[in-house]
Amino acid sequence: MAGLQQYVGCWQEVSKEGFEEMADALGLPADKKQMYHDARTTISYAVNGDTVTINVGLVGAPAGRQFTFKLGEPYDSADLDGSPMKSLVKLEGDKLIEKHTNENLHGAEMNIKRWLENDTMMVQTTCNGLSMLSKYNKVA
Repeated sequence: MAGLQQYVGCWQEVSKEGFEEMADALGLPADKKQMYHDARTTISYAVNGDTVTINVGLVGAPAGRQFTFKLGEPYDSADLDGSPMKSLVKLEGDKLIEKHTNENLHGAEMNIKRWLENDTMMVQTTCNGLSMLSKYNKVA
């Protein structure tokens, strides 16, 4: 889990590219599209033995989501609006590779790759053939 240690702490989104196209392709309603466009996501990672806990939320929003899992083992999760997903996170080298299947969207898959470039966490999200790139700075 040595590669995972570099992610431990809290990260805040500072930019995203390709969001509009992906939101349109996913059919996000206008109100949610605007909210997610304007929102900045926070994510924190903690490791305890072979268990990983992540907290995901939006800056300024009181409620977020917390998930605890083991790398390489499927677990139940949800996206930020509460839609249930099946998730799997693996560590490939120094990259976190995530696969999320949204049960409400007839098994639509979202694949996320996270890696570090200097002090920035790069996050490439791919869904329905489209990609979005987000950048996060470590805040704690």
